[in-house]
Amino acid sequence: MLKFFKSKLFIGIICLFLAAVISFLLLPRFYAARSSVRNVVRVNEDIPAGTVITADKLSLSEVGAYGLSEKAMENVGDAVGFVAMDNLYAGEYLWSERITTEEEYLKLAEEKTRGLSGSNCLVTIEFPTASSGIASVLRAGSIVDVYECMEMEDRSTSVNKCLVDLYVYDVLNQKLESLDALDKKLEEAIVEDDTNYDFIPKYVVFRCSELQAQTLIRLEKMDALHLTLRRTEE
Repeated sequence: MLKFFKSKLFIGIICLFLAAVISFLLLPRFYAARSSVRNVVRVNEDIPAGTVITADKLSLSEVGAYGLSEKAMENVGDAVGFVAMDNLYAGEYLWSERITTEEEYLKLAEEKTRGLSGSNCLVTIEFPTASSGIASVLRAGSIVDVYECMEMEDRSTSVNKCLVDLYVYDVLNQKLESLDALDKKLEEAIVEDDTNYDFIPKYVVFRCSELQAQTLIRLEKMDALHLTLRRTEE
């Protein structure tokens, strides 16, 4: 029996069996898959990110199904009314993950830019020691009021509200580390983190207009800047 398994006859039988499996089972399936086609959505013209997609910007195209991703969209109507998440270019196939609802797109854009637009700018101000009362709670997204606090000759204090509802874009420590990023590190730590993080605010980054930025810089130079926490952004 052992001699039979080692014989050329047995090896030949095995080879014939494998050849039959490949010829009658695997190859037909392979060629069937390669010859099948699918109708997929194709982009007719360049569509910039953030554009609402209309039917005239898309068309159906018959292509070979072999190797084509299942994410390729097959119905133009399923994409109409949605927003391009990134730039789409003429001739490419449309994937479902590259479009989203208008509401979701605006939400993602807001998270990415935190409301920074062409009419706004960022200005970094040294955190005023007079505002130490809010040092532990001030974070990105906080809404603050800005006051001018001046000590008069008679040692009385003059307080004037200068700016209302100013948006805090970020809060940094002495090493220019974002306090929000440090908060996230502690939250995501798998084991207890005994690192001595510096949560003392040194600088505050504001999102504001150019005129508001000038006011903040003026108050900082005068050493008259004072902040009060109005609310945190929901």
